Amino acid sequence: MRYASILRKLRKENGLTQKQVADFLHLDRSTYTYYETGHTKANTDVLIDLARLYGISISELTGEPPLRAADTAAMDEPAALFAQLSRDEQNLVLLYRSLEPAQRETLLAQLGR
Repeated sequence: MRYASILRKLRKENGLTQKQVADFLHLDRSTYTYYETGHTKANTDVLIDLARLYGISISELTGEPPLRAADTAAMDEPAALFAQLSRDEQNLVLLYRSLEPAQRETLLAQLGR
């Protein structure tokens, strides 16, 4: 299934309008419509927010198959380690990386680091 079709399917399955999703993403509705029609690809920050909204991984959102252990053999070590994380762990890393530095410090302080 194509990326744009996945976005449309997820939105409809969750009973949301394009305007509601666009508001969640802090975008104009027309910008979000371009994602659903395949005219524009969403940037990483938008993909992270959409994955969070629908409770799925970014690979599920984009229709890309998850990496297998054999696929990671040619990767550098950090990428291979990331690929071995569970979907929840990968989403946590991506969410952490989307935070501003001050937000990261606050989060780490709350976690007792």
